[in-house]
Amino acid sequence: MHLYNALAGRNVKSHIGWHEVLEEASMGAVSLAELAERYRPEILAYLVRLMGNEPDAQDACQDAFLRAQGALDRLRPDSNLRAWLYRIATNSALGAARRRARRTARTVDVDLDGLPAGAGSSPEDREQLRRVARAVQALPPKQRAALMLRRFHGLGYADIAASLGGNEAAARANVYQAVKRLRAALEERRG
Repeated sequence: MHLYNALAGRNVKSHIGWHEVLEEASMGAVSLAELAERYRPEILAYLVRLMGNEPDAQDACQDAFLRAQGALDRLRPDSNLRAWLYRIATNSALGAARRRARRTARTVDVDLDGLPAGAGSSPEDREQLRRVARAVQALPPKQRAALMLRRFHGLGYADIAASLGGNEAAARANVYQAVKRLRAALEERRG
């Protein structure tokens, strides 16, 4: 199994009609509970991968949906709701990371038990997964977020740009630099 797929677990995609939600939102018919029910699993999976642990991801997810609810009435009808939610979630995660960094130095603890069955079944595979996960956690936050959105959530560069704030070229550069840093880190540890 490819390491990216093993870390991702599965590619989370929602087929809910974005335009339907935007129409409901413009009429004031979407509540925080409905928004969270529809999109929470996808956003939470992204945040767990981005932040490295579920408790922090749960907090950031809750914060993201509270922020989204407060800003939903300002969302333009032609907006990409999915990218908008990812952007809010990313900002919540980055804010939480900044607060945590001010409080204490962070160590990476990789929970390999949360990976899908068959991923890292041998001790060597599990150690390789730990190395990859540590290398991903060591990436700068924007590069880590861009990589997660691209590789694990299947977003295009335009959606990544909208999620992270920037343009497609910056999204491509962030993904490229993340992959380049991962390769260098893994080669360094191997040699």
